[in-house]
Amino acid sequence: MDLYFDNAATTRLSDEALEAYIKTEREFFANPSSVHSEGIRAKKELERIRGSIADAMHIPSSSLFFTSGATESIASVFSSLLFQEPGRVIISRIEHEAVASWLPILKRYGWDTVTLKAKGGIVDPEELEELLTPDTKLVAVMAVNNVTGAVEDIKALVNVVRSYEKKNGRRIFFFSDSVQALGKIDYDITELGIDGASFSAHKINGPRGIGMLYLRSPESFRPLAPAGGQEKGKRGGTENLPAIAALEKAVLMWTGNRESENRRIGEINRYIRNNLSSLGLEILSPENASPYIISFVSPLPSEVYVRMLSDKGIAASSGSACSNNAKGEGEKILLGMGIRSSKARNAVRISFSGSTDMESAEALIKAVKEIGNG
Repeated sequence: MDLYFDNAATTRLSDEALEAYIKTEREFFANPSSVHSEGIRAKKELERIRGSIADAMHIPSSSLFFTSGATESIASVFSSLLFQEPGRVIISRIEHEAVASWLPILKRYGWDTVTLKAKGGIVDPEELEELLTPDTKLVAVMAVNNVTGAVEDIKALVNVVRSYEKKNGRRIFFFSDSVQALGKIDYDITELGIDGASFSAHKINGPRGIGMLYLRSPESFRPLAPAGGQEKGKRGGTENLPAIAALEKAVLMWTGNRESENRRIGEINRYIRNNLSSLGLEILSPENASPYIISFVSPLPSEVYVRMLSDKGIAASSGSACSNNAKGEGEKILLGMGIRSSKARNAVRISFSGSTDMESAEALIKAVKEIGNG
């Protein structure tokens, strides 16, 4: 029985991903940039994996770059703006801190930084349209919110941006933090028409410290620090080939079983939602949220409630893990959704992965009943 309900923060490394890591570390130990035979073998394996992941995601392999995780992928995109003449940047008010933390930096360098409302966790395309200006250069809206699981209508938002581009004659880069989307919702990058996206392996039972950056038109992207020129000059540093192999295994497992797994997790989600509601606990996650995340209002401050769950052997979270390290950030995201501060302070997040089963869900509800009002 798995009583770990903090999978939106990180998931367990799967046995399959670990085996791929060890096998690749042993068989392809050389630096992929080396010109000797072992280096060439490692380079070929790197490109084979890139193609395999790209096929699973239905994107060209030339658009996929390996990084240390979503935070670095995000930083690569936002830091590249420092090479440009300042203009307007628009992000939603519910972005992860990895995105939101760039606003004061860009503002310091003369950029006009604007935030989009997200009432109930959903960005309104009409409000985005009102904020677009001739000097807008980047729009960033996450695909799935990491606190409530709210799923954005990215395609509608992209269409607003593309329509404005036709009138204005200037390209606007549309970026989407997609960490909580891959393998968990119906998500096709090409169909959505976005320009950039970030991913992390440890959200899908891969290892920590490895991720991906998708660039629709990489030739127009100028990184702040190309370093040794690896990843076609878009991300310097020796590629972490064993972790990349483990990432491949994780991506293939999540994308290959997405429909059946999502149905199973959806049943667990409904069971927990219904039981929490019957206990009088308010659900903060929208009905059409990702089935892998539920946030609800506990009767106690979230930190206290999470500790009480922990005492019963259940791991949950008070907002996002990063928010727990930067006090108030999870609450800030909920406030950005229009949720009252009294509720935001008591918000508890439970999140699932492929190892979550109905037995563990029943144990969670049993613990919630036992805690009661504290």
